[in-house]
Amino acid sequence: MTSPYLTSGMASMQGVNRSGVTEFILIGFSTFPHLQLMFFLLFLFMYLFTLLGNLLIMATIWSEHSLHTPMYFFLCALSISEIFYTFAIIPRMLADLLSTLHSITFLACASQMFFSFTFGFTHSFLLTVMGYDRYVAICHPLRYNVLMSPRGCACLVVWSWEDAVAGELKEARD
Repeated sequence: MTSPYLTSGMASMQGVNRSGVTEFILIGFSTFPHLQLMFFLLFLFMYLFTLLGNLLIMATIWSEHSLHTPMYFFLCALSISEIFYTFAIIPRMLADLLSTLHSITFLACASQMFFSFTFGFTHSFLLTVMGYDRYVAICHPLRYNVLMSPRGCACLVVWSWEDAVAGELKEARD
């Protein structure tokens, strides 16, 4: 036999907690407050070098006609994915390193996760496509131009982006 106090207490506890998370506190570098400016400069320079390097890769591929091959097309797509990936993460981190308020809203966190995972998955899919390109070049050299036509390469890049976005939308829905 159960106690009436116990059952009424349990019934009143069910569904009472309706609090929600509105923001997250970021504590990443808070243990080293005297180094935050140094971390900011370090990450800023790495971010700028990443952007500059990827833009240089893309400019070189676009300007040099002899590099208009499938492998360099995929490398250009990978550079674009890398720029978007770093753009989804680093600016927010740089702002937080300079800020005294170290928190992020739930929506901002969710959107940053969505974009960083999407571009990360795109990165992985593009590396897989680049591996397939090398496989075709080595194992089927006589069929390479047919299998890796400009239209086929464009379809593989679009497929990489679509699969990454679709996979993240599926995860966001669940």
